[in-house]
Amino acid sequence: MQPTRVTAYRHLTPRDLDPPSSPQVFFEPADTETGVWVAQDLMREGCLVLDLGSGSGAAAAAMARAGAARVHGVDSGEDTVAWARKHYASSDDDRPVTFAHGDFTALSPAELLATAPAPVRPPVVVTSNPPYVPLTAEADALRRSVGGGTDGLKLIPAVIAHGRALGDGLGITIGSYSTPRKAVGMLEAAGFAVHAVTLCPLPFGDFTRDHPEQVFLLEERGEAVVWRSGPYPLAYFIVGLACRRASEDGARTGRLTGGGLLDLLRTAARSRTTRLEALDEWAPPGWAGPLRVVDLPQSTVRHHW
Repeated sequence: MQPTRVTAYRHLTPRDLDPPSSPQVFFEPADTETGVWVAQDLMREGCLVLDLGSGSGAAAAAMARAGAARVHGVDSGEDTVAWARKHYASSDDDRPVTFAHGDFTALSPAELLATAPAPVRPPVVVTSNPPYVPLTAEADALRRSVGGGTDGLKLIPAVIAHGRALGDGLGITIGSYSTPRKAVGMLEAAGFAVHAVTLCPLPFGDFTRDHPEQVFLLEERGEAVVWRSGPYPLAYFIVGLACRRASEDGARTGRLTGGGLLDLLRTAARSRTTRLEALDEWAPPGWAGPLRVVDLPQSTVRHHW
């Protein structure tokens, strides 16, 4: 399989790549760009998108530019929502972008839709780029914007539940160290199949590098993939999973199992360069979905709080 390769930011504008003035607003351009690619794999022209954990709002605005008729973001950070409303809550080419303050893990699907200033009715594409770094309980409590619990997936059940109730497609972003086999199992149990995969190599953030214990434990158990053969001392892959109902997508692309995703990531980890050249020789086990490698210039600023 020859993956599609992207070597520049296609969705984020120069304005989006300018770090927020507040360190309490999450800023990780590679994560954001990857999340928009995942959404684009699911969006139909004129669709509605619900972005859970919408952060700075840059992803929501980019989704609107990419063709969504409407994008509504929900985030639990007051500073984050204030920033997003100030900088992105506008009409871009008549495609409105709105934001609300709320904890999507505590809201029912109906309550979540009710946070929008104008009625939003299913079906909608549900997307989320949640915190996904596996950390010990003690370290997890110190970094709200990156801590994903001991398996890196602590918010994924809520995202999947909303996607199942509302979805016209479900897009999630995790890390190659975020127990990817388990993530696919959770998606399968909810009736979803992986339609497309996007990978983006990224060096460990400062906090993850200083608190790697849980990541290394999962790696030792065979449930995490850390990239050690590339240009960074320690790195991982952002993993974007664009998912559709299994009954809708299975006949076209086959089924990417959790073991298949781990095999893909382990193959990628044999690469020496950020283009992930080892994937050119990867033979997907019964899966024919799109595979994309997003090879981006690294940002010198990363806001993790």
